[in-house]
Amino acid sequence: MQIHPKIKSEYGRLQTVMVGIARDMGQKPSLHDCYDARSRESVVLGTFPSVEDCILQVTTLVEKLESLGIEVLRPAVLEKTNQIFTRDIGFVIEDQFILPNIIEDRKEELGAIESLLNAIPSSNIIMLPSDCYAEGGDVIIHEPYVFVGVSSDENFENFQTARTNTNGFEYLQDEFPALEFKSFELFKDDTDPLKGSLHLDCAFQPLGDALLLAPHLFKNPADITWIENYFGRDNIFRCTQEEAYQLHTNVFSIAPKEVLVSAAAIRLQDWLRDRGYTVHAVAYDQVVKMGGLLRCSTMPLIRE
Repeated sequence: MQIHPKIKSEYGRLQTVMVGIARDMGQKPSLHDCYDARSRESVVLGTFPSVEDCILQVTTLVEKLESLGIEVLRPAVLEKTNQIFTRDIGFVIEDQFILPNIIEDRKEELGAIESLLNAIPSSNIIMLPSDCYAEGGDVIIHEPYVFVGVSSDENFENFQTARTNTNGFEYLQDEFPALEFKSFELFKDDTDPLKGSLHLDCAFQPLGDALLLAPHLFKNPADITWIENYFGRDNIFRCTQEEAYQLHTNVFSIAPKEVLVSAAAIRLQDWLRDRGYTVHAVAYDQVVKMGGLLRCSTMPLIRE
């Protein structure tokens, strides 16, 4: 099987996607082993999810996608490794699969997508240089724009939750000169998930004719002004601090007016249905305790 990647937006009709896997996550991590604020909080509170609960919720996501006629691929299973959040270890821009540099704690996950990389023509794979960091959660395609959550050099050096640096942003910008790249800087916090955002898709998500936004997570007020002017204030769903904490922005679109949403996001579901969206509610209240939700768990490869 050969795969020719194609992604021009976050909401084109989905054809092929790789979904994460929870089969062998190992023991609950220690505080020392946590590399995001929400997982750390879950360990402190004693609420870190069980392997069984995560398997059930990820399986439900896969079954929902397959029931909608979408081809679902899975990574190979690694021993005692959390592999749920495939979004970050690879992503597609136009017809290129980007193989980024990611944090050291997750590098071994790259070995689990070897079969996928072998199925993609080498001319359609871009490997970032060693000093260029980017994770898929920070890269959002909305042609002609590519929105990227970028951390300043100082924040990138000082925060575990800073995952995409200016070198990564500039390299991607150079690789796709026909697209317009726009960066946003978010607040970062390694210990308090209410005070920072791990990735851009935890604070910002374009849909077919709308936008989900957590404005309090953006560092620069001018960015919010730009977003409101570009998308239109009436087209924006503004998350409360609690809704942002529960990652309600982190939905997964399968078509311009069809979207998978956390079953807990009741206000968002109502808002979307009022706008004519078909909404599929997916229970993901255990997985979210590890700092990711539906978009984080999916690596779209082909969209119409």
